[in-house]
Amino acid sequence: MAHADRSAVAQGGTLHWAVDAVPTTLNAFAADASPATTLADEALLPTLFTLDAAGKASVDQDYLQSADQVSASPQTVVYTLNPKAVWSDGKPLGVADFAGQWHALSGADPAFGAAGAAHADGYDSIASVAAGAKPNQVKVVFAHPYAPWRSLFAPLYPAAATASPQAFTDGLKSTLAADAGPFTLKGAPGVDGQNTLTVARNPRWWGDRAKLDAIAFTAVAPGDAASALASHRVDVADLSRAADDSGNTPDATSGTEVLRASAPGYLALAFNGGTGLLADPQVRRAVADAVDRQALADAVLKPLNLPAVPLGNHLLMEDQQGYQDDAAALGASAATAAKLLDAAGWRLGAHSDAASGATRINGTKPLALTLLTRAGSARDAALAKLLTAQLAKVGVGLTTKPVPEADFFTKHVAAGDFDLALVTWPASRFPVADERALFAKPQVNSDGSLTVGQNLSGTGTDEIDSLLGQAVAATNPSDATRLTNEADVRIWQAAPSLPLFQSPQLVGIRSNVRNAGAFGFAVPRFQDIGFAAQK
Repeated sequence: MAHADRSAVAQGGTLHWAVDAVPTTLNAFAADASPATTLADEALLPTLFTLDAAGKASVDQDYLQSADQVSASPQTVVYTLNPKAVWSDGKPLGVADFAGQWHALSGADPAFGAAGAAHADGYDSIASVAAGAKPNQVKVVFAHPYAPWRSLFAPLYPAAATASPQAFTDGLKSTLAADAGPFTLKGAPGVDGQNTLTVARNPRWWGDRAKLDAIAFTAVAPGDAASALASHRVDVADLSRAADDSGNTPDATSGTEVLRASAPGYLALAFNGGTGLLADPQVRRAVADAVDRQALADAVLKPLNLPAVPLGNHLLMEDQQGYQDDAAALGASAATAAKLLDAAGWRLGAHSDAASGATRINGTKPLALTLLTRAGSARDAALAKLLTAQLAKVGVGLTTKPVPEADFFTKHVAAGDFDLALVTWPASRFPVADERALFAKPQVNSDGSLTVGQNLSGTGTDEIDSLLGQAVAATNPSDATRLTNEADVRIWQAAPSLPLFQSPQLVGIRSNVRNAGAFGFAVPRFQDIGFAAQK
């Protein structure tokens, strides 16, 4: 981060912020919401809680005077709103906004569609939303305990945006009924013909006045981000994808600098345990054991001058509170992998050994797998080469299948058309809140088919479901952390995926930009972002 006190930031100017594409919706809960949606919403809408670089949540005093759990049985949370907080139409933030969002996202009304159903976790635990005992208070009572309650109502939408399914879906594609951030929406995305979404200083904002006049979120293809920054067409650009695709560290040019952090997400080797050879848990575990995660981390992170540390947890990132390295539950080694494969009936030929590259067979069937990668990604190509060599040492054949990025997830990973895949997962800022569905045991339908939901591996156990459910319900933070890590140990043992390392985040900025950069888990404080004041 290029940190500076507000006094050192000039008043005025427009910051051009590169995004992969202008958002197609301002609904953060919609299926087509993008990172650009999140950025714009953070500038325009109430966040209730701020997060630091370690993901620690604190009350955002611009919106809340306090937020406290006042009862454990039933779990009851009272939000005391800042009385100065108003929407751009002049209405104060209040209980109607909270109640409307609860209704839209609880899953109780199917008319709200996929957005409501996909984000029901937490909202479906709420029993009531009502006015509190004092002015400016909202009281939320839970039917079932929900530990990460601070993740709810973020961002908070005005009641008009959740008044009907139509308002919540189509109504949020290009506009907001009202906003309440340091910036306000200036026209629809792309309305000026420049393929930008522009937000301007909010004249109704009651907090610290935004330093910038406006921010123009400008669509720049990832491959062009570095040149756009170097030519000063944009002032801020995420260069992580440029490094990924080229395999090189983006260089700072005259008037720019590159800032680095670990992103709030990680790269994993996903296993398709629903069908094919990896449906056998012993084979899946053996493949996981055969992977040298340190070598993979070295290959990607060392050239970027980032610590090459393999990630040891599926649910918590290394810079989050409560993180522990649970990888020992796997006991990874080539020797262990070979023993598991032998026991599962996958044998090397009588006159061959794994070191010679021989592929194991079971009867006449070869142990040959396909690795799905993104075409054009130098990172994926480098990792595929290493993985091929590592698995060959234990007699597992691996063929790389590069596919266009546009098809990678929808046509292959989500469709179950893969054996192994290099997949980037976002980390939850409120652990387990968003991750439980990724590891939930698939449901068996009446015809014997499986409904896997968001669990792309198609595997799971009742024990993992139980531990994750207990972690979500544990309102004592230490209990929640303990249960989260117990669940993670079981996930390692089931091997639905293999965490490799936290994704690198490289952000280029103009040298005179202040309070922007590689945010990691932190939420930007948009009112403090701007250009250096002239001395």
